[in-house]
Amino acid sequence: MTTLADVARHAGVSLSTVSYALSGKRSISTDTRQRIEDSVRVLGYEPRRLTRNKTLALLLPGQADVGPMWLGSFLVAASTRARRDDVDLLLGATADATSAQEVDSLIVVSPATAPGHSSVPVVRVGTPDSAVEDSRVDVDRAAAGTQCATYLADLGHRTVALLHRDPLEDFFWGFASAARALGCTVRTQVWQPGLNPVETHPSALVVADELPIGEVLSELDQRHLRVPRDVSVMALCSDETASRAPVAITSVGALPETLGQAAVDIALSGARRTHLLEPRLTVRASTGAPSGWPHHIPQ
Repeated sequence: MTTLADVARHAGVSLSTVSYALSGKRSISTDTRQRIEDSVRVLGYEPRRLTRNKTLALLLPGQADVGPMWLGSFLVAASTRARRDDVDLLLGATADATSAQEVDSLIVVSPATAPGHSSVPVVRVGTPDSAVEDSRVDVDRAAAGTQCATYLADLGHRTVALLHRDPLEDFFWGFASAARALGCTVRTQVWQPGLNPVETHPSALVVADELPIGEVLSELDQRHLRVPRDVSVMALCSDETASRAPVAITSVGALPETLGQAAVDIALSGARRTHLLEPRLTVRASTGAPSGWPHHIPQ
């Protein structure tokens, strides 16, 4: 019986090249493909019915959006999980990069943008989009807000402010309801560069995700307010973002490894669902017990 290896020797190419040519999984030059087809015909090779591996397309944001360490950890976890089920993972930065390929499901990592209309199931990782009903994997933002409020209240903070850029969602409601139940006064403020983030005299600031922490710390520094002596700061963000800030930020969020594995799990299940991960609080140098707000705030 003629084997695939016989065809490869006869055509003068590698075994993998013959496999790619017959399966169509990779582009092969016209001359090479013709030699392989001639060898198949001369040797009378009858290929077994080839089954295509399931393929997941993964649309990724840039490293500037999520950080290279976060992206690397997410990719390792996602690829390891996919490999366990012999699933191919196709990487791309835009929907166009994967549209020409035959894929079974699409994983979109925020802030990358999913195609407006997809013929395959979509799993979104991160910030929800209320306009779509795709599957989603994310940290439990309501629980993260509750965790932030409880931690600050336990430190003794009673006046806290939440800075945000996007419309307030589950994180705010979890934070505000828990903080008020614990006897804290909560203020919210839309962030704009140059705007005083401490105009309500809070002893702690909570920075919502998608908001540049560096800008907030810079504003505090310009007003001669020390972190955490004068004001504590914590954020809903990745560990990488928190640890690389000018002052290491106490943060709450989900590990990229957990997000990567969960996203592939849902994509392979084929079911439309939302999976919210338990938030993880990491205490760093930016938070402490309130030491009393100064009577005069430098301008």
